[in-house]
Formats: sequence, structure tokens, C-alpha cells
Amino acid sequence: MNKKVSLLIISIFLAIILFIISVYIQKKAVNYVPTAECMIANKDIEEYMMLSNEDYKIVNMPIEIIANSKIVSSYDEIDGLYLKDKIYKGQILFADQFDSKENLMIFSGEEGKEKVSVKLRSSENAVSYIVKPGSFINLYATLNSEYTQNGIFKDSEKMTVGEDGLGYTIIKLLSNVRVISTFDENGEEVENSSERAIDTVLLLVTPEESQKLNLIKEIATFNITEI
Repeated sequence: MNKKVSLLIISIFLAIILFIISVYIQKKAVNYVPTAECMIANKDIEEYMMLSNEDYKIVNMPIEIIANSKIVSSYDEIDGLYLKDKIYKGQILFADQFDSKENLMIFSGEEGKEKVSVKLRSSENAVSYIVKPGSFINLYATLNSEYTQNGIFKDSEKMTVGEDGLGYTIIKLLSNVRVISTFDENGEEVENSSERAIDTVLLLVTPEESQKLNLIKEIATFNITEI
């Protein structure tokens, strides 16, 4: 009798354990959220840059949030590729944000450069030659002479018309910079100036050149010559 009672107790105990395990498994199955690995930027990264190991981290996120086949899940997927545009800290990385140096037309020494737009003085006569994306140009700024007597433009290559401080000065502001895009006065992209007059050019410059240009954007007019 005691043996039968003991076996009954053991059977009940095992049944309780199996029940608890079954409930636990069911609860886990109900609450289970499938995840996938993805890359997230550790910091702001400028366009035309290649990522390094310090620039990103791998995290697991719910598939529902990142349900996109273009999500970058490992560095191997973007090894040797460059960013098309600037990305920001905490941003999930997608495969279509990257491309090859050849496709992005990144030449040696152009990694880390910035895009800056320049409105030309006159869309009728500022460009009387063919200029198109990929062209290299010199950028000239015309401004009141009083702004060029001191400061960062004091030693710049320039020509002054009129009396000192009263006339106008033409400065060679940028040399041998690459044109990324050209636009007409309506903001539509122009393949080359033989099609329509160019009103604005998008240039690839260094951060220092960009700062210099932004300093006088509001007080100068601009012309370009093709190299």
C-alpha cells in the first residue's frame, strides 16, 4: 500500500512539473518576438566616407520594425563601399545608402568632402562654355573691396577695380573643384550648358573651402571658368 501511495505521489509530482513546463513553453511562444541583426551608426558620418569598425554597432531588433531586405546586418555587405549621403548617430544602415567609389565618382583625395551649391551671377553670360557634372572649374567671387583688405582674403589672388575700399574686387576663391550637378533658374538639373543656361552649380569642396564660401555668400556674386 505504501508503495502504491509513493508511486501515486511521484506521478502527481511529475504531472505538476510537466504542467508547469508546458505552461512556460506556451507563454514563451506567445511572447516570443523574432529579431534580426542590423547595423546602427555610432556617430554622425559624412557622405563619401567608408565605414570603419568604430563607426557602427550590431544590435538585434524586432523583425517587424526592420522588415526590410535592404537592412545591413554585417560589415561584409558594405566592405569597400562608400556612403552616398551623410548619416547620423543611431541611424539604421540600409544597403542602398552605399555604393562604389566608381559609381559615386569619388576621386583620390575626395573622401570626406562636402557638397555646396553656388548661384552664379548671370545665367545668360556667366557660363559661355560646356560645363557638366564631372567638370573641374575655378570659382571667382566679386565683392566690395572693403571686405578683401583684411582677414582671410587679404593674401588671396585678386584684382581690384576702382579706388581702394570704394571699388570692387574679384577673388579667385576656389581652384580646381569638381562640379557634381548643374541646375537652371527653375531648379531643374541640366546635363550641360549647351542645353539650357546654368543658374546654380553644386560643387565638391573641403570643409575649409565650404566655410570660406559661406562667409561671403550673401555679399558676393560668383562666376566660374572651366579648367
